Amino acid sequence: MKKTTDQLVKESKIKKPNAFIYAALSQIAKVLYYRRCKVELTRNVNLKDYRDKPVIVVSNHASRFDYAFVNYIMKRRRMNFVAAENEFHRTKFKLVFKLGRVIPKRQYVSDLTTIKGITKILKHEKNGCVCFFPCGLSTVGGAQQPSMLGTGKLIKHFGVHVLAIRIHGPYLVCPKFDVKERYGKVTVELDELFNPEQLKELTADEIQRKVDEAIFTDDYEWNETRQHSYNRKDGKYAQNMEQILYKCPKCGTELQMEGVDDVIRCKHCGNGAKLDDKYNLTPLEGSVIPKNPRVWFDWQRREMRKAVTDPNFSIDEHVTLGTMPKYGYVKNNQTSYPVGEGMLHLDHNGLTYKGTRDGKPWEVFIKRDILNTVVLEVDGSCFNTYASGEFLLFTPDHVSSTRWQLAVEEIYRVNGGKWQNYPWFDYDAPLELIK
Repeated sequence: MKKTTDQLVKESKIKKPNAFIYAALSQIAKVLYYRRCKVELTRNVNLKDYRDKPVIVVSNHASRFDYAFVNYIMKRRRMNFVAAENEFHRTKFKLVFKLGRVIPKRQYVSDLTTIKGITKILKHEKNGCVCFFPCGLSTVGGAQQPSMLGTGKLIKHFGVHVLAIRIHGPYLVCPKFDVKERYGKVTVELDELFNPEQLKELTADEIQRKVDEAIFTDDYEWNETRQHSYNRKDGKYAQNMEQILYKCPKCGTELQMEGVDDVIRCKHCGNGAKLDDKYNLTPLEGSVIPKNPRVWFDWQRREMRKAVTDPNFSIDEHVTLGTMPKYGYVKNNQTSYPVGEGMLHLDHNGLTYKGTRDGKPWEVFIKRDILNTVVLEVDGSCFNTYASGEFLLFTPDHVSSTRWQLAVEEIYRVNGGKWQNYPWFDYDAPLELIK
């Protein structure tokens, strides 16, 4: 019987990448990214000390280039990266993931395949090295997001040396609202985070907290004083910025922001700002604008937190439904295969889709308790989640994916979910405006 693509992914042979192939992939990354991003490295450890030891590498995750930056600072030590399982179903990644022996992970759900893959490398391969991004997805607002549940437990379970990497600037190269790169300065720092003896003494929760503290980054704050330029040749720095910044800070209207060329503006009241190549916002005359885009994004989260405290809070929108084909791969730059359309509904009980699938009526419900976030895809035009182990992708009629994500997360959190925001995030903080 012919195996499904899902079965082929789960049965992928996990072992250390071939040394020659790994070196070739590293050389390609060097040509494509290192020089164009003017990458600057700071190693606060001697990698020779870990050459004969199994190692876990954790890093912040702000762009699709982060794998290359991690590889660069690790001096091409052969690593098995962990990547989103749905990406294994895309033709464009099929070969490179196979050659790189990448370990699949279904985002924000338990995945035994991932544990088995990591175990194979760290326990059964000589001097194995595994790298994963604890937040589970590239940052949406420009600052690192909390580690996914189970990060501390996983690190403690394996009990090996842990190295931490902080990458500054990659979000400014690849902002979530724009698929077009803007090449500019990137710095990468490497430190030891834990040794096996320390891991024995710490609890899983303590480990997770230290991971969050070690790899937290905020690219907008980092570049505020440095003022590095990130060049988009056509000058359209605010293009599609409404994918992330959907709420007007002046009139409060949602889904009326529009990013065109270098200006983001509210179509309802005209409030807006220009965005330059250093990511500075300059308010238009009479406008009320947050200090930077990350401050704006966090304000939206605080506003959503207030909204979801209403027990009757809900969101409804017409969406297109996408899934992965049972056999074969998604081609070109597509992220799923369209199979239907219908209404998506979110309330304090969970997420419900009612509509069609393959020309027939179809409905699915995901309980709030197991839905702590939804994942924005390559940009902010659509988002995905899993239901009963199946990948589902929703493309809303409006540019509202970030709104859906914040609503899902804050509903989960106000109802006592374990995946909470950073303890230092202040939901009552006042909005910092450009003076």
